[in-house]
Amino acid sequence: MRHVFVAIAVLALTACTQQPPTPPASASAGCARSATHAVRWSDAETTDVITARSEGPTCAQAAMLFVARNADGDALWTFASTYYDLAVGGVPPEGAPAVTDHQIDGFLNSWANVTAGMSGTLPEWREGEAGPTAEALHYSTPFDRDQYEAMRQHNLRMICYAAAAEATQCLVIDPSSNAPAMIVAYGP
Repeated sequence: MRHVFVAIAVLALTACTQQPPTPPASASAGCARSATHAVRWSDAETTDVITARSEGPTCAQAAMLFVARNADGDALWTFASTYYDLAVGGVPPEGAPAVTDHQIDGFLNSWANVTAGMSGTLPEWREGEAGPTAEALHYSTPFDRDQYEAMRQHNLRMICYAAAAEATQCLVIDPSSNAPAMIVAYGP
């Protein structure tokens, strides 16, 4: 009986002292980086925080996350993509050059530094048109013409961020729901 107790104690002690497996070198090196920027958007009296993050085994393989949080820290909007799709477009070709920490840091700082403006500056959606129109850019919106024009006329605070290499999305706080909404996306 004593031998059984000693064996159980040794097994328990061994289980408690085992080390977790060591992650592969590429996973520990990785590309975990971030940048933040303050902006007045969801409330005229408080400051929201935009955080742009990267994570991946290498910076060329980084997943990118954009998060807008209010002053209380609540996530208002998230967007995820890849570094290559946001910076160049598509997926990296075979043999693409390495992406450096410096390149990622520059991109994240730029991405977090959203463009702030007012919805009244967006192009008009004229009667009979398929959507909002402006020279050289294509605009799309999830709203119908009346909703889009009402938000444009309210001249709401708006932020815009890169959603692809040649695409931008703009967000407002929808007055009917008091929730963030993408009012328009645009690109060439």
